Amino acid sequence: MYLMFRSCCPMFPASGGPPPVSGTLSFTNFATPHDMNGSTVAANMTGVTVNASGLFVAVGFNASNQPLFATSSDGVTWTTPALMNGSTAVANMQSVTVNSSGLFVAVGYMNDGSNSPVSAHSSNGSTWTTPALMNGSTVAASMTSIAVNSTGRFVATGFTPAGLSLFATSTDGSTWTTPANMNGTSAGSMNCVTVNSSDLFVSVGYNGSTNVPLFSTSSNGTTWTAPAAMNGSAVFAQMFAVTVNSAGLFVATGADTSNFPVFATSSNGSTWTTPAAMNGSSTVAFMLAITCFKTTGRFVAVGYDTSNFPLFATSTNGSTWTTPAHMNSSVVDAQMEAVIANSSGLFVATGGSTVTHPVSASST
Repeated sequence: MYLMFRSCCPMFPASGGPPPVSGTLSFTNFATPHDMNGSTVAANMTGVTVNASGLFVAVGFNASNQPLFATSSDGVTWTTPALMNGSTAVANMQSVTVNSSGLFVAVGYMNDGSNSPVSAHSSNGSTWTTPALMNGSTVAASMTSIAVNSTGRFVATGFTPAGLSLFATSTDGSTWTTPANMNGTSAGSMNCVTVNSSDLFVSVGYNGSTNVPLFSTSSNGTTWTAPAAMNGSAVFAQMFAVTVNSAGLFVATGADTSNFPVFATSSNGSTWTTPAAMNGSSTVAFMLAITCFKTTGRFVAVGYDTSNFPLFATSTNGSTWTTPAHMNSSVVDAQMEAVIANSSGLFVATGGSTVTHPVSASST
C-alpha cells in the first residue's frame, strides 16, 4: 500500500544578503525532533524554507485543515504555529519558497472537497495574506510544491484528483495563471518541483495508474515536456521530492511498492538513472523531502518509518547514500515532511506527530 503524499521538498534559499549567524559546515545527525515552541496544538508543518538573512519559515495546517505558519531565527526555537492572517478557511498549505527580495510564497489547496488551488504570500514571514484561490480558479488542483527562479518567476506544480499533472505560474506570488495540464492532458501526479541556476524547472512524481516514476521539465515554467518515465523505467516507484546542487545535479527521492526508500539522479533534468534503493536498503522508509547544501554538496533526505519514528539519510554525491536512520537514534513520534539548509549549513526539518503536534529538528 502506498503512502498518501502530503508535502514536498523545499527549495534552495534565495541568494544574496548577510549570512545567518547559526549553522555549521559539518553534518553528523539531527537533534531529537521536538514540538515547536512546546506547542500541543494540532498541526502538521509540511513545508519549510529560509531566506538570505537566515529566517526559517514553515507552513502547514491544523486539525481543522486551516492554514498555519511558524518562524524561527535559528531553526531550533519557533513561534507557535498560527493562522495565516487569522484565516479560518479550510486550506492545507503544502509548500513554501522565498525569492531574492525576501517574498515568501506558499501554495496548497482547499480541503473542503473542492481541492481548489490556493496561495498566500508574506514579505516578512510573519504577516500573511489570507490564502486565496489561484486566479479565482475552482478547478480541482492540489498544488503540492513551489519553486522560484532567478528572474523571480514562481512555479507551482500538483495534480488533479484524476492524477493529471498541473502547473501554475506567478511573477509576484499573488496573481497566478489558472492551473493547467503539463503539455496538454498528460497523466502524472507531480509531487515536487525545483529549479537550477540556469532556470530549468524539473518536476517529479508518478503515474497513478502504473506507479511508474515520472519527470517533466520546463525552461520557462510555462511550457512543459510531457511527464515521462525515468530512464524509461517500468519499475514501480513514486517519487516524492527533488532538489538540485550547485553543479546542476538533480536528485529525486521516493519509495517503491514495498515502501523501500529509492533515489534517482540526473545531470540535465531529462536523462535519469533508474530509481534504486538507498544503500540497497530494504527498510520501510517514507523519504518525503530532500535538500542540498550548496557549499559542500551534501544532500539530506528526511522522512519516517512504519513506527512513525523520524528518519534521515545523507549523500555527498547523490548516488551513494547512507541507510535511512533514526534522527539522534530517536524513537519519538515524528513524521518529518520537509527539510532545508541555510547558507551556513544548518539543516532544519519540520513535520508533525501522529497526534498532530508540530515538530522540528535541526542538525547537530
